[in-house]
Amino acid sequence: MYSDIVLNIFNNPKNAGRISKPDGIADFYSEDETEHVEFSLRVEDGVITNCKFRAQANPYIIAICEKITELVVDKNIKDVFLDPYTVKKALGDESPINIQFCINCLKFAIDNYIDKQE
Repeated sequence: MYSDIVLNIFNNPKNAGRISKPDGIADFYSEDETEHVEFSLRVEDGVITNCKFRAQANPYIIAICEKITELVVDKNIKDVFLDPYTVKKALGDESPINIQFCINCLKFAIDNYIDKQE
């Protein structure tokens, strides 16, 4: 059912958890409230230096969140652009669902950081 890549990430996520006193944070629930995702960010001089996630969801969502954290670290916060195709390609799996749900959560964490700066 799940690819080896997804299962490996699900069983060994590197960026699971929450950053203490994050610079940006967002907390999302799916419409049916069966999935929950949170992203927290550390930003220094406009660059994302750390990104963590917490999720109560299926293995695909956890794998998607892990890949998102890997894709945004060391990127300028204003230049972060993620689309479902990029995440699918990074996962090496065409099956993942709800990618946009996770991307939207990250965008809200970035927006939270930007709002705090203004």
